[in-house]
Amino acid sequence: MFTVSVLEKCRIVKGKIEDIRRNNVSWGDFLNPTASELKKVSEIVGMGETEIRELLNSNARPVLTNIEKYSVILFQSPAEAESVTMPMLVFISKRSNDFITIHLHESNSIKRMLAWDEKRKVRVFSKGTTYLLYHLVDEISASYAAWLELMDDKIEQLEDSIYAEDGGHKDMMRQAFEVKKKLIYFYKALSANRDVVSSIEKEYGAFLNKKDLSKFRLMYSDFTQLLELTVTYRDILTTTIEVYLSVVSNSLNVTMKKLTAWGAIILLPSLVSGIYGMNFRYLPEAEWRYGYLFALGIMTAMVVAAYAYFKRKEWI
Repeated sequence: MFTVSVLEKCRIVKGKIEDIRRNNVSWGDFLNPTASELKKVSEIVGMGETEIRELLNSNARPVLTNIEKYSVILFQSPAEAESVTMPMLVFISKRSNDFITIHLHESNSIKRMLAWDEKRKVRVFSKGTTYLLYHLVDEISASYAAWLELMDDKIEQLEDSIYAEDGGHKDMMRQAFEVKKKLIYFYKALSANRDVVSSIEKEYGAFLNKKDLSKFRLMYSDFTQLLELTVTYRDILTTTIEVYLSVVSNSLNVTMKKLTAWGAIILLPSLVSGIYGMNFRYLPEAEWRYGYLFALGIMTAMVVAAYAYFKRKEWI
């Protein structure tokens, strides 16, 4: 699936893949391109299909490089379906006014840009492909910020579940480690994206408009803030896990105290009955008329005294 937008006489029109070759500012967005679409893109940019597929690998690290006619930039962007990252491949050239994005999964960043009103599209397109790249990086940054807000809400839910009386904390550890895993992925992606933005700002992109590169300094600061926020959430989550383990340990201690207290209470009458149940010929109270009541009284007194003691100690 692909969408080609072309600036033509102060308006944005939909075009074909072949329109990317024209001198007008054009943006071709390819979502999970077919083999034929990928072949056409390969011919336009002058990069082999195999190389493009390798760059679209989920484990590919963000990078900026230059080929014969284009600057090639790879970002890691949040995927729409899940809070995981996906590669976002960008081919850009100020000479031919081409801007090409390729990604294998739905992207909220791209969706928001495609949903811009006509006036805004014309304004951005008219300033060139580098300015379009700036807005793409800004939207990617906004997507990360949105996902981190969701992570914040998730962490708050985990914190609330620790003290839930209805046992809502039973699945807490699994959820906590899932969130922590996602934060680790986000940290790696944000760190690599920041390095790419730094490379753009340092004019490593041969086919970028140098007049617009100063704007990327703001993007560098945004990614730095997102990195710091990710680290903060990881620290909060680590603390939450430690608190959870402490709560579980305290709950176990309380349970053991109760079991120990009731075990001691049950042991006392068992001790008395065990003594008077011994098969000796001569027991002082064996033939006493009130011996049975005396034994029951001793048992009752011992149980009441032990219960009062453990109750005062808050063991039961």
